[in-house]
Amino acid sequence: MKIEKCLHNLKSTEIKAIVKGVLSLVPGINAIGRREGGGANSARYCYSVWLRHLVIARSNGMTTLPKTLAEVGPGDSLGIGIAALLSGVESYAAFDVVNFIRLKQNLDILEELCVLFRDRTPIPGDEEFPLLSPKMESYSFPFELIPDHVLKKSLSVDNKEIREALIDLSNGKVRNNRILYFAPWTSNDVLKESSIDFIISQAVLEHVDDLPNTYQTMNRWLKNGGYCSHQIDFKSHGYANEWYGHWCYSDLKWFIIKGKRPYLLNRETLSTHLHIHSEYGFEILTVLRQRSTTPAKREKLAKKYVDIPDDDLITSSAYVLSVKSNEVDF
Repeated sequence: MKIEKCLHNLKSTEIKAIVKGVLSLVPGINAIGRREGGGANSARYCYSVWLRHLVIARSNGMTTLPKTLAEVGPGDSLGIGIAALLSGVESYAAFDVVNFIRLKQNLDILEELCVLFRDRTPIPGDEEFPLLSPKMESYSFPFELIPDHVLKKSLSVDNKEIREALIDLSNGKVRNNRILYFAPWTSNDVLKESSIDFIISQAVLEHVDDLPNTYQTMNRWLKNGGYCSHQIDFKSHGYANEWYGHWCYSDLKWFIIKGKRPYLLNRETLSTHLHIHSEYGFEILTVLRQRSTTPAKREKLAKKYVDIPDDDLITSSAYVLSVKSNEVDF
């Protein structure tokens, strides 16, 4: 009975995933449900994510607060970028495949973030966000990174400029260049070469189909010595029973499951990301793996995954911090 139940559940999950993929082939169906981009629509979540990335980068060699920030895949809120601007970052550029942005939500997040920074609120940790990574040893507010004189300015003058930039953005305008938003972005030269100090993503790179081009583009945008800070999720996102179940599907079955959706999962492993980092001019500074208590069973994997390293079999997500060490050809 247990075996029959397990097989039934697996079949049901596969059928549901396949049906969604087939439905995506219907003209206009992809527009349904696009109100939510899976983004960070909680101010406290955005605050926690930004400060975690910032603190870990500082503990791995970043000596000054970045002046320019780019975020890949912000989803339905620019909250992480707004938190960065309030921390003293001078300009923020966001890139996504679909425009999910809603003005009121971002203005509300701005007001809530101002309160969090004004109170020097400790970084929300596991009690509030138990599934959020990267994890840290201390969740104290980083006074040494964001001094009082920076916050005094950002909570007054910058607050007004950020509000104006968000309003302009919703009207398709750019006034003060504090916030730039590209969705969809189809050209890698929308930003100047070597103009960005810090690139961030949170549970996004697992959705990007062309990883080599993405890492190459990040190399192009970053200044020499600039940082890439990425939290990457390798789980199946509900498209299979097991966290690694998407690695068990054949290419044909996954092709059907994805359908014509603009993005889903690229099904790449941590070792692939680390290899591409090195290939496209990045030096890995730290890797913080989140290990599953149920390792992937190699015998259940599709042919293309049967030889993945043992570490990939237990790595359900990971934080990767790297620095641009050299230029690559474009």
